[in-house]
Amino acid sequence: MRAWLENCVTAETKTPHKSLDLAGIGAELASPELWLRLACYALALGLVVGAVWLARVDVARAASLSLAAAATPAVSPETVEAAALPPARSKALTLWQLPASGDLTRLAALHTDIPARPRYEIVQYTAVKNDTLFGVAAKFNLKPESIMWANPALVENPNSMYPGQTLNILPVDGALRVVLPGDTLEKIATVFHVKIEDIVAFPGNDLDPNDPQIREGQALILPGGWREPVTWQLPVVSRTTRGRGSSAEPGACAGPFSGPSGTYTFFWPANNHYLSGTDYLPNGHPGIDISAGLGAPIYASDTGVIVFSGWSTRGYGNLVIIDHGNGWQTAYAHFSQIIVQCGGSIYQGQIVGYSGSTGNSTGAHLHFEMRNDTYGRVNPWLYLP
Repeated sequence: MRAWLENCVTAETKTPHKSLDLAGIGAELASPELWLRLACYALALGLVVGAVWLARVDVARAASLSLAAAATPAVSPETVEAAALPPARSKALTLWQLPASGDLTRLAALHTDIPARPRYEIVQYTAVKNDTLFGVAAKFNLKPESIMWANPALVENPNSMYPGQTLNILPVDGALRVVLPGDTLEKIATVFHVKIEDIVAFPGNDLDPNDPQIREGQALILPGGWREPVTWQLPVVSRTTRGRGSSAEPGACAGPFSGPSGTYTFFWPANNHYLSGTDYLPNGHPGIDISAGLGAPIYASDTGVIVFSGWSTRGYGNLVIIDHGNGWQTAYAHFSQIIVQCGGSIYQGQIVGYSGSTGNSTGAHLHFEMRNDTYGRVNPWLYLP
């Protein structure tokens, strides 16, 4: 083919164009150069027509594929790169788009989500340093109260958590009841504010719905259950109390005392204005655990008189209580060192002592409470600026 094309070029360039009269037409038609030139023209025309036809077919096919893809319902918005297609057609295709072969093909999805299976059993967790009720609850996607109601040791005092302590972790929010002698489903449901059918229906309790029987020592999971709050007892003393009053705590001060009264405004008792432990829980933790490193200064939230300064046997460790003389008291717990004395006057912003981790505590912080003669223990967040 190449040699033949070279002959066409040679014939075209070497054969001069000339005018012919009627007498020379016959001689010209018999010339082999003429026929070679005509054949070359025909070949060139054929190549042009063929190229145009091929281009038309490719464009038409591409248009038809685009229309087919547009008309196909979108099964998934995910796209994949058509790496297996020829380079000339490499472009993003939907998972259900027709490949070049025209066959409908489902491309492989490399990632598949395995559904999480619900947990029905109780698991054990060992507390570590700096663990708190809120921190442990967050680890298991539970409410803090659910950690508390599953562990009797925390019900009386949520700050009694300590490193190495083994905690029960429920599979759902609620409460745990280890069946005691005399317990019935009716009594348990009443105490924990749940329905009997919810206890029976929970798979983790393994109860026969037709004849639910409980046995002594059985651990029952109570979905959504809760108990009446057990008050974390703060020593009751005031500037008007004669002697130690009803408090038998070592740090209770023997009054009565006189001194300055508060301003009805309260400042943050630590430099940090955020928590590092348990938040206020009306059903078990009537204060807030403010972030304060070991040895950090702790300040009087308002002006008053010291009515408790020393050790508390109720989990507070080294404790200070300030009576503000206007119906308000503030309490500061877990000190590593206390620098105020019983009966002493203190003014807003003065240092009371230094942060520590004494008493029921898993790490240095300040446990801060507020108490009012009329309202009882209140949420400090409502009064701190």
